[in-house]
Amino acid sequence: MPRIVSDIVDVYVFRRVKTHVQFLVLRRRPDVVLGDTWQSVHGKIDPGERAVEAALREVKAHTGLEPKHLYSADYINQFYDHRSDIIVLAPAFAVLVGPTEQPRLSSEHSDYAWCDLEETVARLPWSGQRWAVRHIHDVIAMGGAEADFYALE
Repeated sequence: MPRIVSDIVDVYVFRRVKTHVQFLVLRRRPDVVLGDTWQSVHGKIDPGERAVEAALREVKAHTGLEPKHLYSADYINQFYDHRSDIIVLAPAFAVLVGPTEQPRLSSEHSDYAWCDLEETVARLPWSGQRWAVRHIHDVIAMGGAEADFYALE
């Protein structure tokens, strides 16, 4: 029987450039797990750490970016890992950064791109990630009262 675990977070970094929203996607190095795929920020939750804390830590570790605002994306990414026979539940977060910010990539990544919604969706490999980005774009990224409801910090 598969176990259910929740030990990772998904974080979608975005910025507003004038009236446009751009999402940050990171290309994994070819020699790491899931090499040459475009991803958002993902990472493990350390023992005793809250998911929110892990989200902020992972953004800094993978991009060096300083979040202006952190939001709950109101979404739990779920998938089945056949290698370990576990069902993974990953809370998703959205992070707003400044309009001119540029990431400093971690050693796991070889490239990055700031993309509009459609380009982001086209690059992300899994349907749960694509759904999360669309939701963040429609509900959070444009700002306003509904976005404020999801603000965490």
